[in-house]
Parts: sequence; structure tokens; C-alpha cells
Amino acid sequence: LLLFACQVGAFVPALWQGEIQSSVSLALQRNDNDESPLNSRRQFAQTAFLTAATLMNPVPALAKSSAEDEDKDKILTGYKRLTYLLDNWDKLTTFCGTTVDPFSGKQVCEKTPLVVQDYMGYKSIKDPLFKADKTLRRLEAFVPASRESDYLDCIEKWATTADEAAGMAYTSSWAGPQNPNGGDDSIAYYLDRSKQQVVDARSVLSTVIEILELK
Repeated sequence: LLLFACQVGAFVPALWQGEIQSSVSLALQRNDNDESPLNSRRQFAQTAFLTAATLMNPVPALAKSSAEDEDKDKILTGYKRLTYLLDNWDKLTTFCGTTVDPFSGKQVCEKTPLVVQDYMGYKSIKDPLFKADKTLRRLEAFVPASRESDYLDCIEKWATTADEAAGMAYTSSWAGPQNPNGGDDSIAYYLDRSKQQVVDARSVLSTVIEILELK
């Protein structure tokens, strides 16, 4: 009976334990004046169940496992998003509105460099790469001893390339003809530098995925 109670207690969520304790306590109080053998066995079973449920709560371990899986998924999703950005670079970094050039008759399009920051995790806390350096730090526990040095290099490289990619995209957004010495060539120059950093950042994540054996 005690073994059964322990097995059941291992699956009792922490939120239920208060209710269980209250119910068992009331039951014990109701049966205090009943000294029959049946009542004694009932009290023993109730006490054993309460003890097991209180001491063998697996919820923290399950919560930790869930958080770790979420961090791993962030890395995989972030990598896929950067791949999508690079594969569709011109499309995603260009906006063509309804304005038509009166001389050429062509649709007027403008570069939108700041979209790079969206994919690098600099615009939303919901982005999988938001504060990715901290995510990588939390996953250090899964790094094989033989790859610790490589993994630490990845963390350092990520911080550098991510900041550079976002920074060059921001500079590109302000390099237009409306600013001194600006123009389309300046926009393209800084945007291309941003792209190179995105390539490097994706390479870092690729190495991380290989080290952690993520799938």
C-alpha cells in the first residue's frame, strides 16, 4: 500500500498538494474517535498517501525540462528564420509602394534595412533570437566536454556578429539622400555589410546546432 501511495504521489502536481493535505486532515479529524482496526488501516493509508504526495513532487523537474526544450527550439527556429532572410534578402529588404516615377513610369521602391533587426531578435521580446546570447548560456550544460571551447567561441562570435548586423542595418536606414553624403550607394553599402554579418551569425547557430545535436 505504501508503495502504491509513493507511485501515485510522484504524479501529484504541487498545486494539488494543499487540497490533498486539507482533505486528509479533515478525514483524520473525523475518524479520531473511531478506534476500529478498519479505521486504523484507513488512517495509515491516508497518511502514507499525503507523505508521498508532499515529498515526491516532480513538477520542478518537468518545468526545467520544458524550459530547456524551449531554449533549444529558439535556436532551431532562429536559424531557420535567418536562412529564410538570406534566401529572400532582396525581397524582404525592399519595399515597393504605389508611387510611380513620373519620368520613367516605373514603380518606386525603397530599401528597408531595419527588417534585418526583426530577424536578429532586436525588435521583439517574442522573437526566438531575442537575447540569444543568454539562451546560449543557459544551454551550456548540454555541451560535451570536448566541445566546450568551440561553444564558448560561438557565444562570443554571436554577440559580435549580431550587434554588427543590427548596427549596419540601422546605419543603412539613415544613409539615404536625405542626409549629408548619403545616397542609394551608401544604403546598399551598409546593407551589404549587414548581410555579411547575418551570414556569419547563421554560421554560428549552425555550429551551435551541431555541437548540441539539435534536431
